[in-house]
Amino acid sequence: MGASGQFDAIVAGGGPSGAAMAWALAKRGINVAVVERAEFPREKVCGDFVEPAGLRIIERMGCSAALGLDGRTAINKVRAYYGPHIAYQNDVAYYDGEGGIPPHGHIIPRHDLDTALLDNAQAAGAKVFQGTTVRGVTRENGIMHVQTRTKDGAGTLTAPVVIGADGVQSMVAAYAGLRRDDKRHIGISQRVYLEGVEMDEDEACIWFDEDHYPGYGWVFPAGGGRANAGMGMLSETTEKFDISLQRSFRDSLDRLKYRHPGCANATMMTKPLGGAVHMYGGITRNHFAGGILVGDAGGFVDPMTAEGITQGMESSIIGARTIAAALEKGSFEEADFAPFETDFRAHFDYSMLYLSFYATMIRNRHFGDFFLSMTKQGFERAQHDREFARVSGTGFGGLNVQPAAIAAQLWKGIFGHIAQGGSAALMDLFAGRGLPRDGFVGDWNLWQQGWRNSVRDDPAWHMGWLKDIVRAASKLGPSFAGQENPRVNGPFETETGL
Repeated sequence: MGASGQFDAIVAGGGPSGAAMAWALAKRGINVAVVERAEFPREKVCGDFVEPAGLRIIERMGCSAALGLDGRTAINKVRAYYGPHIAYQNDVAYYDGEGGIPPHGHIIPRHDLDTALLDNAQAAGAKVFQGTTVRGVTRENGIMHVQTRTKDGAGTLTAPVVIGADGVQSMVAAYAGLRRDDKRHIGISQRVYLEGVEMDEDEACIWFDEDHYPGYGWVFPAGGGRANAGMGMLSETTEKFDISLQRSFRDSLDRLKYRHPGCANATMMTKPLGGAVHMYGGITRNHFAGGILVGDAGGFVDPMTAEGITQGMESSIIGARTIAAALEKGSFEEADFAPFETDFRAHFDYSMLYLSFYATMIRNRHFGDFFLSMTKQGFERAQHDREFARVSGTGFGGLNVQPAAIAAQLWKGIFGHIAQGGSAALMDLFAGRGLPRDGFVGDWNLWQQGWRNSVRDDPAWHMGWLKDIVRAASKLGPSFAGQENPRVNGPFETETGL
C-alpha cells in the first residue's frame, strides 16, 4: 500500500523549500508529513551555488556540520566574461558579512544539500515519504486529501493544510488553479558537470554572449578539478526566436575552452540536464483555501539571476507562521492563509519588484547589443570603483539590494556617460573626424538599432513589452518607500526562535 495517514499539515516536495517548511513546522510541534517523489540523494538541475544568505539559514537550521561547510572552499571572487573579454575579475564586493551572514558562498551539490536538509526535517519530527508521487489533491469538508502512489501501490494522506513545494509542475498549484505558464517569467537552463578544470576554487565564473541573450552562463568550481557549468535563458526568448538552448549551451562551452584558460582541457563527466524555474515577477497569488505555495511552486526565484534556493527557504520560514496560526485557530479557508501574501510581500517586494523591473526591460532580445554593452561597462566600472561594485553589484545576486542607491549610481553614470560622450563627439565633429562609433554615440546607435529591429520584427509584441515595462514600473512603490531591505535581517522571528 502507498503512503497513508492523518497529519496536521502535508508538504508536497522535499527540496530545500519543502524541507525548510517541514523543519519549521515540526519545530513548533506540528505533525507534518513530506511527500517527495524521488529517493534522495538525487540529481537536480541547479548551479549548486548557495549564496551567503542561504548559508545563514542553513546554519540556523543546524545543518552546517552535516554539510561539512567548514571543509568546503569559500567562494568570494568572480570572473565575468563578455564574449572573449574579461570585464570583471575581483572579489564579490557586496559579500561583506552584513546582517550576520558569512562573507562568502559555497558550492554544495544538490544531492548533498537536499539530502541533508530533508534529513534535518525528519530529525526535527517530520514524517518523510520518499519515492512517493502526488497523484492528485482534493478538498472535502475542510480536509485536504493528497492521493499518493509508491512502488507498493496507492494511498491517501489527509490534513487540513497542504503546502505546495513541488516545483514548476506543482500538483498543488494545479489543484488551486495557480500553476504558472507565463513564459515571460519562466527561465530554462542546461547544466553539466565538468572534469579536468584548472581554475581557482574560490572564484566563480559567469559569462555573457549575444547568442544566449537574455541569459548567462556559469562555471562554478566544485573542487578536485570538477565544476558545475550551465546556462540559463528566458523561455519566451527561445520560443519566439526559435533558439535551441541545448545547441547554444554546447557552442558556448566550446568557446569557453578558448576563453577561460582553466577550462581548456575540461571534458563533460555527465550528460547535460535541463530544468526550469518560475521567477518572482510572475507571482499572482500564493494562497488558497487549505494551503499555500512556497519555493519554485510559488515563484520565489530571483528575476535577474534565477537563483531560488535561498528565496525558497525564506518563503517557507515565512509561510510556516501562517500555517501555525491557521492550525491554532482551527480555520482553513482562503482568508486564513491570506496573511502569507502580506508577509512574503513585505519581505521580498522591496528588492524583487525592482529586479523584476530591470528583468522586464532587458527581456527584448533586439536590444541585446545595447544592454550587453551597458552591463559590460558596469562591470568594468565595478572593477575599479568598489563602492559602485558594492551597491549596484547586488543587482546580480546580492542580498542587500538598495533600489534608491542603485538608481542614483546608475543615473549618475548615465549622465556622466552622456556628458563625456557628447563632449568627445562634438570635438571629433569640429575637428573633421566625424562622429565616433563607440562611447555614448555608439550606445545610442545600438539603442536606435534595437528599437527599429523590434518594431519591424513584431510591432504588437513590441507594444506589449513597453506595456510590461510600464506595469512593472508602476509596482516600484515598495522598492523606494522603504528605508531598509527586510531581507538583510532574514526571515526568522526572534521572539519565537523561528
